[in-house]
Amino acid sequence: MTGEKTLADDAPDRHFVGRGPESARLRACADGVRAGAPWLAVVEGEAGIGKSALLRHTAAEDLDGFTVLWATGDPAETDLPGGVLAQLTRRAESAGAAPADAPEQPGGPPTAHVLGGQLLLLLGALQEGGRPVAVVVDDVQWADALSVRALGFVLRRLWADRVLTVLATRPGEDRTAEALDRLTRSLDRTVRLELRGLDGDDVVRLAQGLVEGRLAPGLGERLYAYTKGHPLYVRTVLAEVPAAALRDGVLERWPVPPSLRVGIRGQLNRLPRDARELLSGLAVLDARVPLATAGRVAGVTDPVQALGPALASGLARWWPMEPGTPVELVHALQRDAVYTSLTPERRRALHAAAAPLLGTSARWAHLVAAATTADPGLADALERAGSEEASAGRNALAATRLLWSATLTEDPADRERRLLTACAQSLLTMRPTWAARHRPQVEECAPGPLRDCVLGVLDMMAGRFATAETHLRGAWGEALAQHRAGLPGADGAAVLAGTFLANITLWNGRGEQTVDIARQTLSLGGLDPATTDFTRAALATGRLWHRGPRAALADLGHLPPAGAAVPDHFLDSLATRGCLRLFLGELPGARRDLAVVVERDRQGAASKMGPLTVSLLSVAHYLAGDWDAGESSADRALAVAAAGEQLLGDAAARFAALCVRSGRGEWADAEQHLARLTLLAGTLGSSTEIVYLGLAGATLAQARADHPAVLRALRPLLADGPGPDGAPRLRYKPFWLWQQSLLVESLTGTGRLDEAAAALRAFREEFDGTGHLRVVAARLAGQLAEAEGRPRDALDAYARALAEGDGGSGRGADGGSPLYLALLEQAYGRLLLATGTGSRREAAARLNAARDRFAALRAAPFAERCDADLAAGGLGGPGRAPGRTAALTERELSVAYAVAGGLTNQEAAAELYVSQKTVEYHLSHIYAKLGISSRRALAAALREDGSPPAFPSPAPRPGPPPPPAAVPAAASRHPRGRDADN
Repeated sequence: MTGEKTLADDAPDRHFVGRGPESARLRACADGVRAGAPWLAVVEGEAGIGKSALLRHTAAEDLDGFTVLWATGDPAETDLPGGVLAQLTRRAESAGAAPADAPEQPGGPPTAHVLGGQLLLLLGALQEGGRPVAVVVDDVQWADALSVRALGFVLRRLWADRVLTVLATRPGEDRTAEALDRLTRSLDRTVRLELRGLDGDDVVRLAQGLVEGRLAPGLGERLYAYTKGHPLYVRTVLAEVPAAALRDGVLERWPVPPSLRVGIRGQLNRLPRDARELLSGLAVLDARVPLATAGRVAGVTDPVQALGPALASGLARWWPMEPGTPVELVHALQRDAVYTSLTPERRRALHAAAAPLLGTSARWAHLVAAATTADPGLADALERAGSEEASAGRNALAATRLLWSATLTEDPADRERRLLTACAQSLLTMRPTWAARHRPQVEECAPGPLRDCVLGVLDMMAGRFATAETHLRGAWGEALAQHRAGLPGADGAAVLAGTFLANITLWNGRGEQTVDIARQTLSLGGLDPATTDFTRAALATGRLWHRGPRAALADLGHLPPAGAAVPDHFLDSLATRGCLRLFLGELPGARRDLAVVVERDRQGAASKMGPLTVSLLSVAHYLAGDWDAGESSADRALAVAAAGEQLLGDAAARFAALCVRSGRGEWADAEQHLARLTLLAGTLGSSTEIVYLGLAGATLAQARADHPAVLRALRPLLADGPGPDGAPRLRYKPFWLWQQSLLVESLTGTGRLDEAAAALRAFREEFDGTGHLRVVAARLAGQLAEAEGRPRDALDAYARALAEGDGGSGRGADGGSPLYLALLEQAYGRLLLATGTGSRREAAARLNAARDRFAALRAAPFAERCDADLAAGGLGGPGRAPGRTAALTERELSVAYAVAGGLTNQEAAAELYVSQKTVEYHLSHIYAKLGISSRRALAAALREDGSPPAFPSPAPRPGPPPPPAAVPAAASRHPRGRDADN
């Protein structure tokens, strides 16, 4: 059961008092939303201070005309992924929004950006009728982590929506404090309200409202001094004192003990027995449950009769108009007080009675709570349940079951094994917090491979890589030795150690070791399908780091040729194939593979490489000349990485964003991304971050035509000494051809011609002559020939490459790149003018063609240099004026290309991870700026500026993925044919 509130809960408390300044600030936020701007309000205060009352009062008094969506965090559901988001989604659908697509998620649990994208669509639909929306979440401190991340994702994407979000939380809650702090710092329109106790006058008004008749003089002031204005304490105290005493003032002192627990115990003692038992049952259930269920747990034969006094006491709430007439305690503080007042025997009996009446998850919790000593049978059952969850890839639930099993285990060896396995399962989620809490217990366990594995992963996730690898190597070696000796349990420890060790060696760029470890891990088996594919992808990525992308493709032979035919449990392998194709310059294939993974992930498949895939798709768009699509994808990649609250994937997203920013001369933004990459590389120190940093710095310097700066940026990517031919050698295989092309260009530009020639020979040895790099190779050869004083050879190289092209479109079957084709045309035209070869008309035609390509990309620094070449040759001043679309912002461009590509407003919102309202808002501004009124005119305007729509027309949603039998049996049996991480 959940702790959801109904819309009836929005009714104000008739005894609500005070909170004038807080109510005014929330009212101002609501007015701002009505005016068209989203606002976030965070209400903080300790338990019982009146947060919920303020929220209900605001909803009833200040949100007239709003559609209100209400959800509540529940301490029993902190491990239920997406529970709070599900409440909001149901409220939105019941308020009239069409249900959002929520496909099955065979690849694992839902991701924050997928759930957030669904909620964004619902929020947009609710605003279509002109009504603003209020999203109210009470007790955020108990919201599940996935919902918190998804809410953050949504709030960062509400650019033009009339949405008020109010979050109530307790201060100092580690689970949510950091996330809320980050969120409020990242948004422009945010207020934080800290609720403290009521002042003396408000306490008097509250007391007067709760007590019939006039209060005795001075009694309100004494009540304030005793309770410090805490509303729940005030109510509890007043419930304890006879009304006559409050009116007559005959009390010399308050007859209420200083402990709220004791006060509530007094209330319970004055209630009829059945009412007390009913409240005790509700405290144990700790949830909103049907009245009949509460009665059965409490052993009350007539729960309806028992409910009357419980309601009158102010400790319980009832929803008589709902099916099952659910009931719960009013506040968690009261629940805790009632629960602690129970004797151990009574508490145990109530938990035992609750277990058979509830769902699986809650049943296990009550069985554990009912156990007071070691229980071998229950411990074994919990271990089996944990193993089933682990096999299905539900690692967090598996960890909880196994930890409970450990607490009920008498044998020390079994207890330690279950504890360690629980921590290992938790670490498979790649979130270390849960396991880190148990590190002292782990360190006390007997030495063994599983203990070393857990300690190693904890060190790895804390950035202590040296000690992490020591632990993991020890665990791996010992577990393999035990496996060969046939010892029970050795396989599980070896698989876990191998999975993490392969990741740490890959993290450090040691590809050959990664391949060996991943292959042995896969041969052991025992991994769930998603982790198997993750390890298979790690094997291929290790091969990439060792022998290059073409050799790594052989490890992915289990994939069908068409990415759309790949089942969801192969998505990490498919993403890896897309990356390898990108590194080889095979842009069409790379874009197809990566786009399938991104789309499936958006629909809920939840591949582990989600943020990285979106980033590399952005890079592929950039190289293919779809810069607006690249910019949009990079923005989504940054949002997805931020929603995941982890550094993994941030470097790739920063690099992707920098590519287009640099190409368009947006230096401040590009330098900001480069600074973040520098920090990431320094903090993480991994080879992956070093590659992104070096390539990003070189790409930025290339856009500035600063050859010495390109060389400086590439320096961290160079091996310690030159190769046999005397040329600098690159040490890292990812993006090697791109790195090498920049190296050749910068060596040529700085006059190091012998080294440039050797580097060009190395480039040609690795390049197969296809794809967009064909144009790059020709330009590099021509530049070197020019620098060596061989202009005729340079002209031949340029002309031959252009003649072999596709008629000048730059978008041939080989995946041509407009940027590199324009650079080639510019070099050819400039050299024609310099040598006097051919006609000036031909030179002008080449330079103007290059200038038009640069203008279509809005590549300002490149276009300016082309203008300078035209002017120097006496062929005119600045080239073609910027098109009309130059007036659009980057967000408007993202929307323009999505809509012009054939997407509906709703489909564009889903594609861009914004709400439909945001799409409509930007579309109205786009039409006004361009002086148009239709999608057809918008597509024409984009074509006039030289860029076709970046997004294809939406394809039909894919059906169920093909069964595993569609994969060749030989591939599925191959020891290399299982899992990976890139």
